Amino acid sequence: MSTPISLKHLEFFVRIVDCGGLSEAAVQLNVSPSAVSKSLAAMEDTLGTTLIKRTTRSITLTDAGQYLFNRANKLLKEFDETLNTTSGYYHNPQGELRITCSIAFGYSRLVNLVDKYRTQYPDVNLYIDLNDNFVNLNDTDFDIALRISTAPPQNYATRKLVPIRWAYCASPGYLAKKGMPLRRTDLVDHDCLVYPGLTPVLKVADEQDRLHQLKLHMPIQANSSLVLLKSVLEDQGVAYLPTYLIGDHIQKEEITPLMLDGTIACETHTLYALYFPSKYSNPKVRSFIDFLVAELGTLPAWDNWIPG
Repeated sequence: MSTPISLKHLEFFVRIVDCGGLSEAAVQLNVSPSAVSKSLAAMEDTLGTTLIKRTTRSITLTDAGQYLFNRANKLLKEFDETLNTTSGYYHNPQGELRITCSIAFGYSRLVNLVDKYRTQYPDVNLYIDLNDNFVNLNDTDFDIALRISTAPPQNYATRKLVPIRWAYCASPGYLAKKGMPLRRTDLVDHDCLVYPGLTPVLKVADEQDRLHQLKLHMPIQANSSLVLLKSVLEDQGVAYLPTYLIGDHIQKEEITPLMLDGTIACETHTLYALYFPSKYSNPKVRSFIDFLVAELGTLPAWDNWIPG
């Protein structure tokens, strides 16, 4: 072959056959008849065979021409579909979206959110990594990290989603046995289920305003909110837990939130979506974050029980 055959050559050739003549094809292509004729001649010269037999009134495909027409017609259609699909990829969410999230929030909330999201965007498949360790997006291929923090992590683009509140709570069965505490200091008479580093250290001031840590009875300490939730549900004591874990149980009256010193819930953390700014143009990332903002709102469903 002396001259490479391009898609433009194939397009001209297919249009000649579809239109039944060179002049008619030139009109459809908005080029001169000589341009169409030269394109056909170049193809026949390169392939070393006649593709079209021409008379003054009609054209007839040779066997080689018929074969090329069938294949070229299919090829051009597939090429056009490929371009349309590629263009649509950046306008319509599709493909795999990789999310990393803390274990407790992922287990208790993310699965339900993902189900609702996929109802709107069924062409998106999600890979979910539940991990309480901070995942460096620079070192992984995750698209979004959902993180609960007191301050937005640095070095990433962030979207503030909702406040995360915490509350002291116990089961009705436990409270029936041990009584209802009204102040934090009352917890010295209760079984306290503690998450070291997250459960607040309780202190009281003496007559000289010096703070002293209260000595609590802690039958269970665990580095898992899910373990403490299970312990609360089994009447084992009082725990300080995020409301996204206990909200549904409160509304089902399986757990009772405790009003201690006039406070029933404390807003201490925020749920953030972390991502690279360059990835926000990706419709999967943008649509999922926008979905979370709309779905969670200013007061997420799990906090509906909190008095206004």
